[in-house]
Amino acid sequence: MTTGVLLYCFDTPEANYHKLAERCVHQIREHLDLEITIVTNFETFKKFKPMGMINYKLIENSTTNTRPYRGKSVAWYNKERSTAYDHSPYDTTILMDCDYFVFSPMLLELCATDFDIMLHNKVNDATGENMIEGKDESTIPLVWATVTLFRKTKRTRDVFHMIKIVQKNYLHYRNLYRIRYPNFRNDYAFAIALHQMNVGTFIPTPMQML
Repeated sequence: MTTGVLLYCFDTPEANYHKLAERCVHQIREHLDLEITIVTNFETFKKFKPMGMINYKLIENSTTNTRPYRGKSVAWYNKERSTAYDHSPYDTTILMDCDYFVFSPMLLELCATDFDIMLHNKVNDATGENMIEGKDESTIPLVWATVTLFRKTKRTRDVFHMIKIVQKNYLHYRNLYRIRYPNFRNDYAFAIALHQMNVGTFIPTPMQML
């Protein structure tokens, strides 16, 4: 049985996400010591510094999403996570954002527990300002797809299939769940899929966010 980390990393005109991924890889190796696969495009791949043994999967990613940032709209290439089940070569996968930094072996301990898919449903604003969780953003409780653990099971495969359906029909589901913001967000897509299928295990500690 194999366990590894799956990252998605696509530079945008405004952000060099590959630099965050390089730091993410360093933290993974220090605290988890697991095999790593990075899904990226060719333009981003060329910018990575040599990092030793990394599995790369090159794809053509979607570039049709944006997010608000400091008063303007910027590119946000986040539509590939629905294919994580297909892209992962591992029996147990730790799927994480490339700007998620590991500082303990907790994720390894969680991998040893009984679950199909597991992610955070609570976060903590490390600044103490409590600015992370918005109010009245939707009628469904938010989950955080930032770090998601999953195993290659039929149930997990069905969850990711449902995430693809939600993503393809996001306008419908956004209206159904009264999601306030129009841009596609994986947190809501995962939350909707888990709600539709009535599945999911949550990481017991809140995710620290900054």
